[in-house]
Amino acid sequence: MNRSWAGIAAAVIGVLSANDAVAGFVDGFDLLAICRPAEVDPVYRLKVAECHGYVIGAADSFDCSRPSSGFAWDSTAPGTQKDLVDSVVKWLRAHPDTLHYQANSLVAAALSEAHPCTPGETTSSLSPATP
Repeated sequence: MNRSWAGIAAAVIGVLSANDAVAGFVDGFDLLAICRPAEVDPVYRLKVAECHGYVIGAADSFDCSRPSSGFAWDSTAPGTQKDLVDSVVKWLRAHPDTLHYQANSLVAAALSEAHPCTPGETTSSLSPATP
C-alpha cells in the first residue's frame, strides 16, 4: 500500500517540477496544457484532475455577487463541472492572444462570457448557522 502512495507522490512531484508555473503563476498556456494533455502522457489523468481542480477552484472564488478581476458569472447556471471546464477550454482556444495572462483571470473572463449575470442579479450566500 505504501508503495502505491509513494508512486503517486513521485508522479505528482514529477508533474509539478516539470511545470514552470509552480512558482505561483499559472498562465493560459499552462492551463491549456494541463486541460488538454496528450492521452499518451503518463500522467494524463493527473493533469486533467489538476485542470478541473484549478478551473472549479477559480470558479468557486467569484460569482454575480462577488466579482473577480472585473468579471462575474452566474454560478446558478445549470451544468456540470465538466461543462465549466469545457467552456473555459473553448474560450482559451478562441482567445489565443490572451494566454499570457494569469489563468485565474482568464477563467473569470471565460465563465462571465459563457454564463453572464443578469442585470441586478445577486446570488444567495450561505446563511450563518443558528444556535
